Amino acid sequence: MNKELISTENRVRKLNEILKNLETISGIIGTCLVKTNGLLITSRLPRDLDHRKIGAMSATMFGAMENASSALGSDEKLNSLTIELDEYQLMVIEVGEDIIFASLIDLNVNLGLILIEIEETIKKIKNMANL
Repeated sequence: MNKELISTENRVRKLNEILKNLETISGIIGTCLVKTNGLLITSRLPRDLDHRKIGAMSATMFGAMENASSALGSDEKLNSLTIELDEYQLMVIEVGEDIIFASLIDLNVNLGLILIEIEETIKKIKNMANL
């Protein structure tokens, strides 16, 4: 087997373990990492959801909001996007130049505590991926 492929599989496994730690936080339904082009890197979303579709839609929405921000004349970089749906919230956060973190979160939770945990997780991802 190709050493580069093994290295990539190892990194994805480690990223998946980092995301798995968020499953212990009350209110987090699931998480995933996706490239800005919409390709899923790894996912800890519930099985009944289409992981690839959620990843692709997260990347598309984040890109669209970056474009909208630019069109409005903002020089500031978009860091995160939160969308409230009927049953949960979708939070999308940029991890690196080409990686996005997406999380499904219950509606009635303390977002402050969850954000602290997510920020710590993103730091771990950046350190592991050298971003």
